[in-house]
Amino acid sequence: MDMSEQSVGAHPLTGSHRPSRAFRSGRVCKFPECGTVLSIYNDGKFCYQHEPMSVPRMRGKKIA
Repeated sequence: MDMSEQSVGAHPLTGSHRPSRAFRSGRVCKFPECGTVLSIYNDGKFCYQHEPMSVPRMRGKKIA
């Protein structure tokens, strides 16, 4: 058997076997006068520019 007849098998590097969650296409940002069409992967109501600011909770750290 020469090198051209050998094959190698592998698994994908994704780490997850389920597909990404997708939402309805054609949705538009809810901010007045913003016509940005949201990605099917964005589950929010606003585009990145108009998303209300939120501060994530840092695990193990207390913000003074």
